[in-house]
Amino acid sequence: MPVRLVLAAAILALTACQVAPVPGASTPTPTPAGAAEVGGTFRIALTADPTTLDPWNANDANTLLVTRQIFETLVDYEPGGFKIVPKLAESWSVSSDGRSWTFALRRGVKFHDGTDLDAAAVVLNFERARLVAHPLHGAAGADRYRAYAALLGGFDDASLIGRVEAKDALTVVVTTKTAFGPLLADLAMPSFAIVSPKSMQDDPAGWSAPASSGASGTGPLVFRPGAWQPGQQLALERNAAYWAKDPLGTQLPYLDRVVLRVIKDESARIAELRSGGLDAVRDVTVASLSTVKADPNLQLLARSAWSVSYLGIAGAAPLDKVEARRAVAMAVDKPLLVTTLYGGAGKPASQLLAPGMLGYDDTVLEFYRLDTAAAKRLLADVGVPSGFATELWYPPAWRAQYPDPKRVAESVAADLAKIGVVATLRTEGAAAYRADANAGRLALWLGETWGDSADPDSSFSDGGAWAGDVVRELLRRARYEADASKRTELYKQVSKLIQQDASRVPLVQAEALVAATKKVRGLVPHPIGVESYGQVWLGK
Repeated sequence: MPVRLVLAAAILALTACQVAPVPGASTPTPTPAGAAEVGGTFRIALTADPTTLDPWNANDANTLLVTRQIFETLVDYEPGGFKIVPKLAESWSVSSDGRSWTFALRRGVKFHDGTDLDAAAVVLNFERARLVAHPLHGAAGADRYRAYAALLGGFDDASLIGRVEAKDALTVVVTTKTAFGPLLADLAMPSFAIVSPKSMQDDPAGWSAPASSGASGTGPLVFRPGAWQPGQQLALERNAAYWAKDPLGTQLPYLDRVVLRVIKDESARIAELRSGGLDAVRDVTVASLSTVKADPNLQLLARSAWSVSYLGIAGAAPLDKVEARRAVAMAVDKPLLVTTLYGGAGKPASQLLAPGMLGYDDTVLEFYRLDTAAAKRLLADVGVPSGFATELWYPPAWRAQYPDPKRVAESVAADLAKIGVVATLRTEGAAAYRADANAGRLALWLGETWGDSADPDSSFSDGGAWAGDVVRELLRRARYEADASKRTELYKQVSKLIQQDASRVPLVQAEALVAATKKVRGLVPHPIGVESYGQVWLGK
C-alpha cells in the first residue's frame, strides 16, 4: 500500500453512516438543542506528541487531532457521517464539466490573530503547498505536504489543481486539470485547513513549532505561546470570537479549555480516565473493553471506521488459480473473528467498501459463504485435495483494523487448517511489509483499505493493479468522473470483479472506539479519530 494519508471524495446526498451495535456501547448523538452547559476543561489523551502545528504537514492522527481544533477547512463531514456540509465556505458550486469549483466564504470570520478570512488567504494556503518555489513552501522532504501530493498528484505541473483564484474578496475558484470526483472530500479532510497568512509570513520557519506564537486558525480553540509542553501536554483555549453558534444561538464552543495529555501506554490512559485525570480516551483496544464496560462511571462511544481489513492472496500455485483463492475465502470464519478478537466491536465485511460509502452494494451480503466442504471440493478441482502449505504474513504492530495482528493471523490459519491449508505465520518490519505486500511477494497477508475518507477512491488507493487491467481502468474512470451516479455504478462493477477474482478477501469492518466519563456530551467519534471538540460539553 503506498503511503497515503488522506484520500477523499464525498457526495452531497450521501446519508449519514450508521453506528454499529457494539455490546455495551452508547450511540453518540448530536447535542440536543438547549441542553448544553457552557464552561469547563475537557481532558483527553494523545498517544504521542504532535509533530507540528501546520495542518498541511500533519501526517499522523495525534497531530491531526490537535490541528483540527485550531484550524478549519472550506467544507467538512457531518459529524460521524458521509455528508459534506459547509464550514468556512457557506456554499459551493461546480461547473458542468466538473473542473471548476466555486466556494463562497463566510462573511465576518476572523483568524485568531485578528485578521480577516478572505479569498486571498485561501489562495495563499493552496499556492504554498502546490508550488515548490513558493517562499512559504519550505524545505523539500518526503513528508512535506504529503497529503496534498498523494491526493492531488504532486506539486507544480504534476498537481491536479491547475489554478486557485480569488474571484473577489469572499469567492474562491479552484480549477482542476480534469474532472476529479474526490476533490470536494479532499478539501474536507483536516490536512487542507486554512492557516492565517499573517502567522506564516511573520515567522515562516517557526510558526508551527512547539514554541510558536503564531499558529493561528479560525477554529473553536486557540493555541497560545507556551501552551505546548512536549512529552506532557498541549492546552487550547476557547475562541471567544468564534463564528459558529448552536441551533439556539448559543456561542460555540461550549468548553473553556481543552487539554491534550501525552500518555503513551493504554493501561495508563484507562487508569487516568477511571481516576478522574482524563475525561476521554481515544483508540480504545479490545484489551481495555471489559474494563471500560464494567465501570459504571464510563461510557463507550463507537462508530464504524471507513476502512476494512482483508486477506490478500498473491501466492504461486495453487493460489494462482481462482478456485484455490475462493476456497481460502470460504474457509475464514469472520463472525468468529468479530466476537473473539474484536470484542464485538465490528462486523463481518462483505466487500472492500464500508457500508454507506459511495458504490457500496447493499445487495451483496457475503463475499463468500463460510463452507469448508465446498472449499475442499474447490481444492480438489485444482489438484490439491489434501490441501497445501503456504505462508500467512501479518503486520508487526497494532493497526486500526487489527487489534492484535498475530492473533488474527492465528485465527485465520486455524480456519485454513480445516481445509488442509497449512499456513506458517510470518511477519517483518512495517516498511518491508508494505513493500513486499505491494510487490505481490507475500502468499497470504493481512491488509486493510486506506479508509481515510468517506470515498471509495481512498479504499482503492493502491489503484487496483492486483485485480487486473479491467479493474484498474474502472477505478481510473471512477476517480476522474464528476457524476456521482456514474461513479456509483463503476465502483459496484469493481466490487463484483473483486469478488469473482478473490485476490482480496474482505474480513472485518472494525470500529473507532472512544471511552469517556458519563459527563461528556456531544462527542461523536470520527471514523479516523480526528473529531472536533467544538460542540463537546460537560454535564453534571
